[in-house]
Amino acid sequence: MEEQLNELVDFLSSPRSDVRQIAASYVVGFSKPGTESFDLLRSKAEKIVRPLLVICHETPIAANSAMSTLVNLTSDTSVCRLFADEDTLAMIVSLITIPNNIIADPACMLLSNLTKIDSVCRILSVLNVGEVPGICNSSMAMDQLTDVFVKGMDKKYNKNAKFSFLASVFADMTNHSFGRRYFLERAAYDGKMPITKIMVFSEYPDLIRRGGVDSTMKNVCFEKDKHKDILDPEETNMLPYILLPLCGPEEYDMDEMEAMPEEVQLLGEDKKREQDPKLRACLLEAINLLCTTHFGRQTLRKKMVYPILREMHKVETDETCFDLNDRAVQLLMRDESKETEKDEQADTNEFEEI
Repeated sequence: MEEQLNELVDFLSSPRSDVRQIAASYVVGFSKPGTESFDLLRSKAEKIVRPLLVICHETPIAANSAMSTLVNLTSDTSVCRLFADEDTLAMIVSLITIPNNIIADPACMLLSNLTKIDSVCRILSVLNVGEVPGICNSSMAMDQLTDVFVKGMDKKYNKNAKFSFLASVFADMTNHSFGRRYFLERAAYDGKMPITKIMVFSEYPDLIRRGGVDSTMKNVCFEKDKHKDILDPEETNMLPYILLPLCGPEEYDMDEMEAMPEEVQLLGEDKKREQDPKLRACLLEAINLLCTTHFGRQTLRKKMVYPILREMHKVETDETCFDLNDRAVQLLMRDESKETEKDEQADTNEFEEI
């Protein structure tokens, strides 16, 4: 098997495109994670990554085989380091943003694997790739990825792609302060905060898209000095999009309801809560993080977050969500002292950054 694979690896760099493409169609069969052939192929990763990226720009069938191999290989983070340079990441971003590219979605999957390592995130945060007409008036990779994520919803930008896996990229990027600051600061090219573009998908039907968005919203809450912007209806106004997935069909007293954000009032009898307990936990962690500052707690009290948590608590079946809900309620319902009115140096590390 090794001799056969060695021959195929050499063919990936053939000057003849037909030979490269045939080799790519065979190599993908060796790339299934957890197999002996995967371990063998992984040992040759340094030799095949670049040729496979080149083949990703060739015929659709060959490109799909090459990209599938790359996605499989990068399920092992030790391979991801081979992609941590500007030229390689620029090639991947271009595969995502080229209009009607047939492998745009697999390229998003590849990038979501790569952003599991810090070095890729750091490069991507400052990567300049040149403007792409039809996406945005910015040459920065993160600006383009954010806008294609929004414009590409339901295959509106590319009939072959939904770009949902970019939400996982955003979640990974916001594991770092520089990524969180990116999403919470106004972009130079349009004056908008990137988080405001993606938070509207917190109830989107696609689990991958809304899951990554929920994680991104939670992660930006680690920036305690940005809590005022996050909760300001005239700035980020993120609170309604954290609360909406946690709301059910319950009716509230008029005094409670009128103080809530307008977006969560009068939701109707058919309103359903987030079904995935991991995502409910993620959103509850966001609320707990907002409770680490006095301003955050006071705002959540004014916006009547407690009644929403109260009603959720009555029907919650997941132990982790139940505990997170209870912790948030205790923080919101306790009396404040002169000490707690200062922004505590709360240990936000207890909430795992997703």
